[in-house]
Amino acid sequence: MMNQDDIRTLNELKMLSIDMISRAKSGSPGLVLSMAPTIYTLFSRHLIVRPNEPNWINRDRVVLSSGNASSLLYAMLYLCGYSIRKEDLMNYCSLGSITPGYPEYGLTPGIEISTGLFGEGIGNAVGMALARNICQTIIDNEDDRIKLLDYDTYCICTDRDMIKGNAEESLSFAASKKISNLIFLYIHNNMIQDGPLDIVKQEDMVKKYQAMGFYVDYLKDGTNIKEIDKAILNAKKSGKPSILIMKVALGKESFNENTNITYNNPLATTDVANLRKKWNLFLPPFEISKDSMIFMQKNIQERTEKKYKKWIEIYNRSNSSTSLKLKEIIDSISQKQLHLSFDSDHYKINDGYCEPLTETNQKIMNMIAPQSNLFLGGSTDHFSTCQTFIKQNELSEKNKWIRNIYFGLRSHAMGSIINGMAVTGLKVFGSTKLIYADYIKPSIRMSSLMNIPVTYIFTHDTISVGEQGPAAEPIEQLSMLHTIPNLVVYRPADILEVMGSWETILKRNLPSALIITQNNAPKLPNSNAKMVSKGAYIIKQEKNRLDGILISSGSELPYTLQIAYDLEKNGLDLRVVSMPSMELFLSEGKEYEELILPKNIKRIVIEASNPLIWNRFASNNEMVIGLNDYGYSGHSNEVLKKMGFDYESLKIKVENLLK
Repeated sequence: MMNQDDIRTLNELKMLSIDMISRAKSGSPGLVLSMAPTIYTLFSRHLIVRPNEPNWINRDRVVLSSGNASSLLYAMLYLCGYSIRKEDLMNYCSLGSITPGYPEYGLTPGIEISTGLFGEGIGNAVGMALARNICQTIIDNEDDRIKLLDYDTYCICTDRDMIKGNAEESLSFAASKKISNLIFLYIHNNMIQDGPLDIVKQEDMVKKYQAMGFYVDYLKDGTNIKEIDKAILNAKKSGKPSILIMKVALGKESFNENTNITYNNPLATTDVANLRKKWNLFLPPFEISKDSMIFMQKNIQERTEKKYKKWIEIYNRSNSSTSLKLKEIIDSISQKQLHLSFDSDHYKINDGYCEPLTETNQKIMNMIAPQSNLFLGGSTDHFSTCQTFIKQNELSEKNKWIRNIYFGLRSHAMGSIINGMAVTGLKVFGSTKLIYADYIKPSIRMSSLMNIPVTYIFTHDTISVGEQGPAAEPIEQLSMLHTIPNLVVYRPADILEVMGSWETILKRNLPSALIITQNNAPKLPNSNAKMVSKGAYIIKQEKNRLDGILISSGSELPYTLQIAYDLEKNGLDLRVVSMPSMELFLSEGKEYEELILPKNIKRIVIEASNPLIWNRFASNNEMVIGLNDYGYSGHSNEVLKKMGFDYESLKIKVENLLK
């Protein structure tokens, strides 16, 4: 049985959340009512947090994957004493408030990540839990007496989350890695927005998740605080990642209980009034009793302070350590900033240098890697082809997987998992072939929305992968990446530009996409690593008069340079501009843009991708030589010729456009 303090506080929490939805006319009252007992039990009985120090590095993490129930989480954070005011709750979903419709990273105290659309939060939670394990393993290698990080990660999710493909991939990954500090609190309403879950999903969830490798508990009454409490305790002792399935009707206790009506529609005024009467609440809207505030905050403080005092002793011991790596981990997780650098001036490259650019990129990554064990990442079963494996591994042979994470073919999951790792303070990358960028796009969007330093490495970037056929040949993917706000796309052409790309990526510490060709790439005359930071630069200067400008990037740049030199013999004096990053170029301003690309001169762009994104740099639409159709199956040279992207075809096109 619940005591009177529990009953009063839980009912006030529910009412406050409903008041927020009613005022904003947005949110899911059905989820709030069914989810409230679980989130209340978690915060009142288990969560180790410090509301007055919300960024304490050993706090438990809570991820709300079902973002449309955010009013409940905000109300709970307010109740616990986080820096959220009643006015903030009243401004739920309003422009400029710290209580947006979906939780947003860096905006609201106590919110760990912007969880985005359904299923993304599942992978985010996996990433946070994995990050803790990685960091503690690195600490153990320094001093196994310092148990600095032992927090748990909880993810609150629903039927609509768990049915998503990205969630299935993330769960499979978590189980395969045996991430035991991870607990999913699954609010099982058996209801989705369109109606009963049975119309789209019929499976034995308990057997399914057990077979995957999870500890699973099924609660027939997901409103029973005593049973929820017991289930969480057992999960923490299980030694496995856990899924606790709370069976509870959507919109519990409302007039429309167990129907999809309450999913995204505010409750009727009469329904809200009935709930107030049923719960014996006589406070005005948005009011919480002083007793409930004291009760909840006292619970958290008493539970957390015991652990915090012990942790401070460990922390002080770590501070007295001479290990720089230990200090780096603490600083990185505390500040969510890992400062790495790469200086291209330290290396001299022979003029005859030529090799697949993926090999070059791997060498440079392994030059960066010794700076920190927190520089790490993974691949979607493409380590051998993307060549992003970190060979210089300072960890033990047993723990070398920590720096090289095998995601399998879980492209959707990789993006959301590395986002969760990034907000924990790690410097992460994820790699795959460019054609799979479509699978990862929702996570790239979330990296960019949060402005976190995730680096996506995409290889096999043109139709020169012809033998695999048109399905494997990227056409529109580069354009898609260029349209994502805050994401800087780098497409270097040779070793110096790869160096410059990494130098800029590490200095900016923001979301990036690095596009690397698998083709042989010679060191180009006048290539300049330092100029990558400006996004574009003149790699071939005209001699006397300027008859035209050729703009290119990546694997098309060597062709473009050769065309310019050949046409010079025919009397055409051409400038060639390398543009490894159009985003950085545009950020330089109009003066630099006009210096590199004067408007009164014919400007032709050459890139083996969709041409639309390049129109602003060319003199007109016809001056963009790109690809707006799918490729063919055949040998690379055959496909390039068929698509008009072999050297001779490009040369003829350029010459005709300049006439």
